[in-house]
Formats: sequence, C-alpha cells, structure tokens
Amino acid sequence: MHLRIDGEAVAVPGGSSILDACDAAGRYVPRLCHYPGLSRPWAAAEGGGPALWDECGLCVIRSGDGSEVLACATAAAPGMEIVTDDPELRAIRLGRLASILAGHPHICLSCPDRDGCSRDVCTYGNAPEARCCAEFGRCELGALVGFVDAALALPRRAVTASRDAVTEGRIRREMGLCIGCGRCARICDEAPEAGRALEMGAADAPAAGAQERPRPVARPKKGTLQAAGCTFCGRCGPACPAGALSTPGGAGARRPGRRRAGSRPATPVLPPVGREPLTEQAVGAVPSKAGVLHLLDGAGRVLRITGAADVRRALTEALAGQARGEAAYFRVELDDLYTQRESELLARYAQQNGHLPPGNEVDDDLFGDDLP
Repeated sequence: MHLRIDGEAVAVPGGSSILDACDAAGRYVPRLCHYPGLSRPWAAAEGGGPALWDECGLCVIRSGDGSEVLACATAAAPGMEIVTDDPELRAIRLGRLASILAGHPHICLSCPDRDGCSRDVCTYGNAPEARCCAEFGRCELGALVGFVDAALALPRRAVTASRDAVTEGRIRREMGLCIGCGRCARICDEAPEAGRALEMGAADAPAAGAQERPRPVARPKKGTLQAAGCTFCGRCGPACPAGALSTPGGAGARRPGRRRAGSRPATPVLPPVGREPLTEQAVGAVPSKAGVLHLLDGAGRVLRITGAADVRRALTEALAGQARGEAAYFRVELDDLYTQRESELLARYAQQNGHLPPGNEVDDDLFGDDLP
C-alpha cells in the first residue's frame, strides 16, 4: 500500500504500523518502548486495574486529519498523509521525555566536560547517585535525549537514584536506572531461548521529581534471575536503553554498534547520526576553518577522527588520497581548539568501543601537514 510521509511517497506491506512506514521511508521517529520483533508494550494490571506499564509516547506523529497518534500503535492505511515533525509534536515529545528523565540520573548528558571524563571524580560535585552509569556515551537513552532535546530546552538537574547493582552470570542489573519501557520483560517472554524470568511491576516508591504514578520497573519473578528460571541468554541487556540491564565487558561495550548494524535499514533503533557523502560537491560546501572531521565507511562506521587547521583542505586530500577507497561519508565539527576537541572525541570513541578508530591506530599520515 502507498502513503505519504512528510510529503514523500512510500510503499509498505499490508499490516505495517505507521512506525514501520516511517522507518521504511528513512524518517526516524524517536521511540523507547518499541523494539524490533517485539509485541506492543501496553499491558493491563491483573483484575482490570490501572495499567502497570504502557507506551513511552515518544513516537507521536500527526495524521492527515490533524490528530496526534502513536506511530508504534497505529496501523498504516493506504493514502495516509503523515507528518513526523512539527513544533507541536516536538513539544509533546519534550514533555514525555521530561517525565522519563524526572526519575533517571542524567546530569552527565549536558556536562561541558563529558567528553573524555575520567568518570572518577565529578568536576561539578555531583554525587555518584546522580551521575550517568557505566553505559554513558553508548546508551540509547542518552542518544535519544540528544535527538529529542538537541537545544537543551529541558532543564538538566542532578536526579538521584539507588545505584545498588547485582550481577548474575553475564547479566548486571541496576534497577534504580530502570525507566519502565518493558523491553526486557517482553524479550524474556517472547524470545525462544529466554527463560520467562522477568516481569514488570510497580515501583516501590516514587522517585524524586517523578510523576504521581511512578513508572514501573523490571524485576525477576522470583527474587533472583536464577530462581526465576533465567537461561542467561543475554537478550535483555542489548535491548535495555537505559543501563538498568547490561552485559559488562568488551562484548557489552560493542553492543550498540551491533544493534544499529543489525537493525538497519528497515527497523532503526538508535537516532541517526548526521553525515555527508564524501563527494567534491559536499566537500566544497565545507568552510575552510579549523575543526575536527570524522571519516566514515559506507555502513556509517568511523574510520578516522582527525583535527585540522583547515577541514576543507583535509577533506579534499582525503577525497583524492588513499582514504577514498574505504571512506564514503564524513562529518565535521568546527572548533578553533581542534587539537583539544580531537583528543576529547577520540577519548569518547575509545570509551564506547574499547579501541581507537582504525585510521587512528596506524602511523600513516593521510592528511599531511593538516594533522595536529
């Protein structure tokens, strides 16, 4: 069937949701509760009481009749006209994101020293309970906050939460970070290899600044994961967007990249990262100023991060030189203090991936005198 999304025609199979159609059209719509291959997140409490957990509401879009609906929960129909972004939709998403952040530590997301932070001592004196977790720099929630609130419209404050953590097998649980999206419980119920060990339940007490009805939390059905029948398949960790469930170690550090690659292009999870094709026309539009450039391959993987006194000249040399064989895209961040910014970005990359970009691990000089 055919419909239009932000004015562009798209064809999708029957039975698709509006979110499926937006993904097929390459129009990213933010989401937290949705995850590829899982059922809808809504679940009613036993006995017909209020729902314990429901949709995050971030995927709100506007249909042709002007109404606002959730893209993940609304079926696409032939001839639909969909708008994915306008001032009213952005305001709704900000309000819903604010309710999620009200009970979740997030102060590090807007810290001016966040890139390259040692994570040991906070420059601004924020208590450990208010800081972001070990997933900082690679968590999905942090990426989504940057996408929905790029202008920092929401006030960032030091929200504290319990940081008690328990590790069983390959799974680490830090339930004070749970945002109640329900992904882990649904994976535990729906994945054939999982043990049906997790459930969603009401939080013990409202978090400071949270809504009147606190968001639910994921927990083992019986005391511990082992007692609840967990198979320790590890499917829950990669699905958690907020660090409440994780798989520590090198494999855990690489999971967001695998998740992005595995879900592209029809079912993206993480927000898109801006990039330009490495062509003469795109390079010619870059100003001849100091800054830091990223070279990326065709799949969007970073090949090299380099500071340069003239980023256009550096990109021109990359276009003509040996880097052109692998590099397909680039991204530029203008900054007069480009050597310092390069170090910060390399530190962030290493924190996220456990190693430097491939091009930064070799000695050859792709950019001649422009390298700091």
